Amino acid sequence: MKYLQLIGLIACASFFASCETTDTAGRGTQESKRLAALQRQRQHEQPDEAQQNLWNAQQDIINRDGNASRRY
Repeated sequence: MKYLQLIGLIACASFFASCETTDTAGRGTQESKRLAALQRQRQHEQPDEAQQNLWNAQQDIINRDGNASRRY
């Protein structure tokens, strides 16, 4: 009986070992999260138009007031 149990245990272990894989070619949860984080990062890199206009106006004021040759 113990011999039959040992064979069954080896068969179950080999079956479960064959089911496991390290192949991550598919889109798993981790891959989806990584792609979503990259997309959010790209969206935050580009300032919206209002922020860009404010930045440009501030730069114009600094350049105009800081440069004596451009005051007139």
